[in-house]
Amino acid sequence: MGELRKEPFRAHMAFLADDLLEGRGTGARGHEIAARYVAAQFEALGLNPAGQDGSYFQRVPFRQLTVEPEKCAVSITQDGSTTELKWGDDFLMRGNEVYPDSSIEAPVVFVGYSVRTPDGSYDDYAGVDVKGKIVAMFGGAPPSLPSELQAHLSSLREKLRNARDHGAIGALALRRPSDEKGLPWPRVVIGAGFPSMRWLGPDGVPGDAYPEIHARAGLSVAASEKLFQRASKSWADVLRDAEASKPQSFALPLTAKLHEVSRYEAVSSPNVIAALPGSDPKLSQEYVVYSAHVDHLGIGRPINSDSIYNGAADDASGTAALLVIAKAFKSMPRPPARSILFLGATAEEKGLLGSDYFAHWPTVPIRSIVADINMDGASVFYTFNDIVALGAPDSSLDAVVARNAARLGLKVTPDPEPDQHYFVRADQYSFVRQGVPSVFISEGEEAKDPAVDGKKFTEQWIATRYHAPSDDMNQPLNFDAAVQFMQIDFLVGYDIAQDPQRPKWKPGDFFGENFAPKN
Repeated sequence: MGELRKEPFRAHMAFLADDLLEGRGTGARGHEIAARYVAAQFEALGLNPAGQDGSYFQRVPFRQLTVEPEKCAVSITQDGSTTELKWGDDFLMRGNEVYPDSSIEAPVVFVGYSVRTPDGSYDDYAGVDVKGKIVAMFGGAPPSLPSELQAHLSSLREKLRNARDHGAIGALALRRPSDEKGLPWPRVVIGAGFPSMRWLGPDGVPGDAYPEIHARAGLSVAASEKLFQRASKSWADVLRDAEASKPQSFALPLTAKLHEVSRYEAVSSPNVIAALPGSDPKLSQEYVVYSAHVDHLGIGRPINSDSIYNGAADDASGTAALLVIAKAFKSMPRPPARSILFLGATAEEKGLLGSDYFAHWPTVPIRSIVADINMDGASVFYTFNDIVALGAPDSSLDAVVARNAARLGLKVTPDPEPDQHYFVRADQYSFVRQGVPSVFISEGEEAKDPAVDGKKFTEQWIATRYHAPSDDMNQPLNFDAAVQFMQIDFLVGYDIAQDPQRPKWKPGDFFGENFAPKN
């Protein structure tokens, strides 16, 4: 592991996070430069092109949606009185991927988390009729559920699918006071200023589109609470029951009118892909994937007079780790038995879109991919004594992670923040949805330096630097931590690549049961 050095890591990270790349926005010039940089590094290492047409690139077609706030509207009517909500203060919209201009008006039904577990033991829709209506739902999922399942059911994709399957025509995403911990509303408003995207399949249809859901909006905490002023159940009570994982649904005594307008633009952006052929004649036909996203947010609303969202930790650091780990594998006297695929994904910040497109239309057979090791932010803040391995508990990867963590003197700890649903917020989830066992390793909260409170540091970083221009190379960085991070990720991938047995989902695991190939 001598090649896993902090000097090249820092150099790659600094270039990718430089102001000259303008935040690497998907479809923008800065990301194109970053993608070419990554491809040039792959070529310099002598890795094989694994994109389209003998290149290192897989172009991904997108529909970009730019919402037009001045044309969007949400109004609430109850007891004959109509209240117009205000953009930014009360509501936000991101645009509809199927309808550039859509209006609906219907009664509103509160459906808790809009969640139904696979076994039906928890069902927010039990006994309620939402056909032709607008559903109002909390973000997240019942906290009593296991971390990864909770994260899966919390994704907007699953919530909207559930709403559609029950006949809803629109959705209101309600915000709870506890949601402010993850990202304060003013920062959510800034995020809504960036265009949203959907990848387009060969038929031109946007991925994960729900034409039956004609419009949707997100409400602030104050606007969410107002919906319950005359409801049969108080705001305080629905918050309490949501926290207690109690299914709940009932009609609200009001109707809502939603008008959602956005402009469409066709753009494309590349995934960058390279391969190191394995050394075993048979196992070399299978692949271990290392993934990291090259994109970030681009240029947006200024914060403290800075409008470039550099994305240094998120995810210039992960891409830097991808390049250093690639060099480490290439420098080995003998490659591992299985082939290694290195994926620099685009459009992660738009909803894991580049990795999802690759997982749907991979440049190698999807069943030849035995595992994905995703790096959405290398450890760059403090050296650590423990790691969190999201996704590992669902498959035999947990033993691989534990074995190699022990080699490095690291402990493996459970997800300390299951309510943040990190498992579905990074690119490994795209592989999981195609049945590929995957893992996302990050530092735990136990820092080597007893003066560092890992939990407090993370909370403060999210509140002040996450998806903000201050996530740049000027923040305090610890590159010894990056070496630790690369060591554990390298060892786990090498172990998987050498093992004659491919990783397997655990018996009865939700993701294995629902997404793994049946033959």
